[in-house]
Amino acid sequence: MTRTTCSFGIHLPPGEHDTDGLGLRGMAALVDRRGFESLWVSDHTVLIEEPRSRYPFSESGEFYLQADSDWYDWVVALSFLAAATTTTRLGVAVAVIPHRHPILLAKQLATLDRLSGGRVSLGAGAGWLTEEFDALGVPFAARGKRMDATIDLMRATWTGAPPPGEYGPFTVPPGVRTHPTPVQERVPILVGGESPAALRRAASRGDGWFGTIAGGRMEPGHLREVVATLRAEAAAAGKDPHGLDVTLRVAARAGDVFTPAFEEYLRDLVKSGATRLTFDLGWRSASRSDEILHRLRELSDAF
Repeated sequence: MTRTTCSFGIHLPPGEHDTDGLGLRGMAALVDRRGFESLWVSDHTVLIEEPRSRYPFSESGEFYLQADSDWYDWVVALSFLAAATTTTRLGVAVAVIPHRHPILLAKQLATLDRLSGGRVSLGAGAGWLTEEFDALGVPFAARGKRMDATIDLMRATWTGAPPPGEYGPFTVPPGVRTHPTPVQERVPILVGGESPAALRRAASRGDGWFGTIAGGRMEPGHLREVVATLRAEAAAAGKDPHGLDVTLRVAARAGDVFTPAFEEYLRDLVKSGATRLTFDLGWRSASRSDEILHRLRELSDAF
């Protein structure tokens, strides 16, 4: 059997409803105990009743939760989970970073990285829900430029002394200092989205890409096309085209996980360029979820 290199992570639901009493702490404890490389949460500040915006990750364009569903704040949730885990990396995929002021967000992430011992990864996206931007008073049309500026200013802030000047719509006056700085020399930023701008941003400003697709099953051929684009953009930016983190979110349905075809599918994704796979699974039965985690951990040992 050809052995490749790929880490496995688990994506947690946005709240604690229908998790068989486990809650975030219990789910994270199972993930940590099974030895997964990372766990991930998602981001929305508000949801909208009957949104006009089309959700890009479902075939129908409809969002998968009702507007009054619990959706925990990702910074607070990861801070809570940092205390409930020991070695597992803590990530968000993806945070809509144009919603937040970059210095404040950088401060929160640096604090979390320090308290967790350097375990933070940031998945970052431009966002899709126009009405959410409206509710927060952030211009939707300017989200791409705002995102670029946010990444640049966060990186500057993590030095502890961001140089004064203009960062897109943000201005840093002289003498600004912000500590603590992160434990990690470079906090990984993985950019989500498949638009040309998103892939260019992932390769040039980011450390890689976080991919997701409707139904949670990206075909290996499509992934190869994305990876080829990412590597070309990295080379154009003067970066190592093979140094990018390529993370892909996959649905881990119980009926699939225990089949040889699922293992072969995962192996094809890795051959196509994936360096990390994160899995969504159901949590309605704690015992069944742990069985799936055990199986996924067995598969990870073969990668």
